[in-house]
Amino acid sequence: MEKNLKTGLKFFRISDWRAYFLMALLGFLISKGFLFPLKDIIIFYFLVFLLLAFGFSINNCFDLREDKFKEDGVNPIVNNEISLKKSLFLAFLPGILALILASLFSIKIFLFSLTGLAIGFFYSAPPFRFKSRPLIDLISHGLFAGAFIFLLPVLIFSPKLTPFHFLIAFSIFYFSAIAEFRNHFEDYETDKKADLRTTVCVLGYKNSENLLRYLTFLSPLILFPNFLIYEKYSFLFLIFSLIFLFFVIFDKDSKMVKNCRIIDVYVVLSFGLIFIATI
Repeated sequence: MEKNLKTGLKFFRISDWRAYFLMALLGFLISKGFLFPLKDIIIFYFLVFLLLAFGFSINNCFDLREDKFKEDGVNPIVNNEISLKKSLFLAFLPGILALILASLFSIKIFLFSLTGLAIGFFYSAPPFRFKSRPLIDLISHGLFAGAFIFLLPVLIFSPKLTPFHFLIAFSIFYFSAIAEFRNHFEDYETDKKADLRTTVCVLGYKNSENLLRYLTFLSPLILFPNFLIYEKYSFLFLIFSLIFLFFVIFDKDSKMVKNCRIIDVYVVLSFGLIFIATI
């Protein structure tokens, strides 16, 4: 039983859900989902859990070639801890359950969830396998593992989408694309061995390193429009941004800057400030 539980946790990669759960939480808080009936809140969070379980597990099912070259042993299929046939069943199950839960809200939420699941599926699965197509890998990840996750609670709990929601969705899309670019940058060697044509593999290691630095440097510009509506908080955002840029420019040899993890801290603080501004 304990072994099956550990295998399940590895297969669904729950430890990797943190950033995506925070995206959903931000959409939930900004749309004031906490004011809705407890039943709707519980269904929503189950829906998020199921969507994430589908996305990560389906990725395991179709990443076998490159995961064979990784030393972390994170994919239980590669480690022969679970069969591919059983893995596909376990991966599709949360996707189907997610659609059932989505239909409890409305046909709009059902279709939106179906679209997100489809992009997430073809991100990993042939014949499209977006993750092995230059630029499309970043765009698709920014959509289904970024903007989609934020907009889901907004569509459920807000009366209508506003320009403010789209500004935040675009920002999250951008940072999700950067996160994917960073992941592929870190997986450069194994992806090359597996003959994947990610954006990083096509650009090359050095060019990707420079581009990642430029994309990180542009982060304040992407976030700035979100604070035009809440001008009294723009000063705090400016302080965050100046500190962030200081480290990016003058402490570029530190581990946190070189691996671009500093952007995670900056984004969390900035979106936290956006939430406070909406209260």
